[in-house]
Amino acid sequence: MAVRNDKQKGIEIVKRFAELGFQVQPEAIELLSQSEAERDFDLNESVESITNSLDPSIFVISTEQIAEFIKNNVAGTEKGEKEERFCFQRQTQAPVPAPTIIKSFSDDGRGVNHKDFLPHFLDRYERISGIIKRRMNCRQIRFIKNGRRGEEVSVVGMVSSVNKTAKGNIRVELEDPSGHLPIILRNQEGIIPDEIIGVTGSLSDGDYLFANRVIYPDVPIPSSTLQSSLPLSANYNSDYGSNDNEKEEENEKQKPLYAVFISDIHVGSSTFLEDAWCSFVQWLKEEAKSIGIAYLVVAGDIVDGIGVYPGQEEDLSIMDVEEQYKIAAGYFHDLPSHIHVVVAPGNHDVVRNAEPQPPLPEALWKLFPDNTCFVSNPAYIKIGGRLVLIYHGQSYDDFVNSISRLSYSKPEEVMAEMLKRRHVALIYGNVVSIVPNGHDYGVIDRVPDIFHCGHTHTVGISKYRNVLLINSGTWQSQTPYQKKRNINPVPGCATLVELSEMKVKVMDFGCRAG
Repeated sequence: MAVRNDKQKGIEIVKRFAELGFQVQPEAIELLSQSEAERDFDLNESVESITNSLDPSIFVISTEQIAEFIKNNVAGTEKGEKEERFCFQRQTQAPVPAPTIIKSFSDDGRGVNHKDFLPHFLDRYERISGIIKRRMNCRQIRFIKNGRRGEEVSVVGMVSSVNKTAKGNIRVELEDPSGHLPIILRNQEGIIPDEIIGVTGSLSDGDYLFANRVIYPDVPIPSSTLQSSLPLSANYNSDYGSNDNEKEEENEKQKPLYAVFISDIHVGSSTFLEDAWCSFVQWLKEEAKSIGIAYLVVAGDIVDGIGVYPGQEEDLSIMDVEEQYKIAAGYFHDLPSHIHVVVAPGNHDVVRNAEPQPPLPEALWKLFPDNTCFVSNPAYIKIGGRLVLIYHGQSYDDFVNSISRLSYSKPEEVMAEMLKRRHVALIYGNVVSIVPNGHDYGVIDRVPDIFHCGHTHTVGISKYRNVLLINSGTWQSQTPYQKKRNINPVPGCATLVELSEMKVKVMDFGCRAG
């Protein structure tokens, strides 16, 4: 039986690669099959990651390339294994599987070295450009410059600068490892620095490429289901995609499994909405088991912190950050003990402000209940068979400042732009700081089923190419600082998701009308 299963697995691996136009060496098939069994890799995600990392000239995948993928994947997850083991060891009695930590990044203790930025951006270029190169035939910039004028050519590169010309067009400086090339774009908005794009156009006498097409890495278009491409409405207390005529006996056959998504609790702030939080906890105590709520995912800013913004001390009710966490942990102890809780940090939490942010310090873990897992920002987890990308969302500030049509009031549109560019925090040197170590953790190399953010303090729910986008609001009313910046929070909301059919409901504990 084991031999037959191994053979079936091998056939499945060959089929998956063949669908993408690749052949695989027999030894490479065996290596990947064995590694999947040992490491619980997802086959589709593995195939996508491997093919996206390859040079476009390669069509036969070698054992060495599979081994390199396994090495990188293990290196990317081993840093989170300590947190994962901690999570599983403390939840062995749970009736449903604990969250699986797919990627979570720990602080390796190294200082920032400017020499580390080159491999960081090369890693970004190689991984994202590989996605685009699968969709277009392109040349390196050095060969394009020597090509015939007027000939249509394609190139993939990183945007090093964006400027307007005297005629109102956009001038983009594009670079790849072989050189730089100026691109002229007409009627094009939304190109931002440090993203990777593909461009098709014709070369002029002045060594400019006049572009007629821009290609983004983007997530795949769903092969079917019209509904997957339609946005979901975000009216509070609305049930998205539910079927009121669903038969009771069908519910009994397979009880739905639910997850709740929240963010930006801000314990310690004088504007923390304790009444709304207590209403939320009471609802969980009364309904969680009967509904089937198994997971609570928190996308950062557990506490308000100290010194995060100018004059913050005037907005605090708890002036000591350790005391803030003690109070916050107490609130988590009030949650039903059967719910698995996943906590990622945000820019108000006591981790470094630069991304990727490691999980909350281990010294704080003991304050929280045993059903709590701690992950980094960003992080990938699996719950109820769904892949979830958690990112607090500090790069909203950079996206909103760079693309005029984006706003904090519609966070789901910013999240769609992140997926379109396959990166959560592209722009270097503005709001988001980066800790380089040769691997760009902001790259969205695995397409999630659910993308969960916070930071904006507003609620946004939609679908983008079959990815459920959730920005889950806040548990803090408007602060004077937010009022000065014209930020209007949507507090007291929790997003309930049925994980099998991806039905979504925004629960409003802030007592707003309608």
